[in-house]
Amino acid sequence: MVSYNFTGCAKKAFHVVVSAFFYAWAFSFILPASAVEPCTLKGSSETVMWDYIADGDTLWLKDGRKIRFPSINTPEVAHEKKPAEPFGDEASLVLKQLLSGSKKIRIQVVGKDRHGRVLAHPFLMGGGSIESLLIEKGLGYQLFSEQSDPYRSCLKQQEVEARKAKRGVWSKKTVLDIRADRLKPGFRMLRGEVVKVVSPRKSDFLWVEMEGPVVIRVPKSSVETKWLKTLVGKRIEFRGWLVDRKNKNKGSRQYKRWMIGIYSRDGIQRL
Repeated sequence: MVSYNFTGCAKKAFHVVVSAFFYAWAFSFILPASAVEPCTLKGSSETVMWDYIADGDTLWLKDGRKIRFPSINTPEVAHEKKPAEPFGDEASLVLKQLLSGSKKIRIQVVGKDRHGRVLAHPFLMGGGSIESLLIEKGLGYQLFSEQSDPYRSCLKQQEVEARKAKRGVWSKKTVLDIRADRLKPGFRMLRGEVVKVVSPRKSDFLWVEMEGPVVIRVPKSSVETKWLKTLVGKRIEFRGWLVDRKNKNKGSRQYKRWMIGIYSRDGIQRL
């Protein structure tokens, strides 16, 4: 009599189904979902070998350099006993899927950050912008620096489309009201009313005081004082890294607890 191992077959079938579901789920983030054309490489580039993916916006190269994408911030993966932020694991997974076809990518180096990481726009070998593909899927937020960015306009369009479609990070409550919501350090998108703009003579920065416990620091070299003052009494949306300054309030001078640095006019949107 021939015997059949139905238990083994059932287990194998189960794993096939689970694997198929996982890859279908991951691939769904990569399929084109926007009417806007992805950004493509402009100008010269350097071909490199990538080695290890740290998260959705950071990777290591074979030559030892750690690359940080300058025009996008993806949600954090779990690290230092902190849990992953919503869509942090998805962003990392999609980056791995995008790079799975080749160990080579093309980069355009634009500088270094304060952590010593190389800031470089990453591209697939065919010239497609990796930053653009992540923003298109709602797996990251566009960043605005003082330096010119040839991909800024294109990435803006990608983010607008992802936001309209409520993809990824835009499917949740993303923008916090500085008076109504609990604030904590990290990359944040905030909303509130401008109270006043201060321009100290001996400072390189303008200070935009918001209602509530937040102040915005803006380099005088990057944003016009006149334009900022037109925002007084108006509600704005802005983005950047929120810093807790509660430990500074020890003397007679009192500071607003939260500070956020904005380095380009594009980082502030009038509502």
